[in-house]
Amino acid sequence: TKRTQKQAKLDIDDKFKLASPSRQVLEDLAVACAKDPSPDNTFQYAFCLSKSTERSELRYAVSILDGLVKEGYEHQLDCMYGSACALYLLGEYEKARSRCE
Repeated sequence: TKRTQKQAKLDIDDKFKLASPSRQVLEDLAVACAKDPSPDNTFQYAFCLSKSTERSELRYAVSILDGLVKEGYEHQLDCMYGSACALYLLGEYEKARSRCE
């Protein structure tokens, strides 16, 4: 029902709020990625960005994670999940769903 769907969305939104990274964590990961831009460091940074509260960081996360998938990064499913989370937080629900399918 509509009520159940609405409650499910509210529950998911609350969980995303709890998963939002701190500025310090994002800065630490950005520095690590700049020092050693390995695929794993890049993934860790982008995946963390995918839970951000800033729209620009969410878009940047999608861009990085999609790039990792195109480059054949070994953890592609995790990249797609991170992109789907960021797209969901951006309100782009159809795109988020297509990443999950």
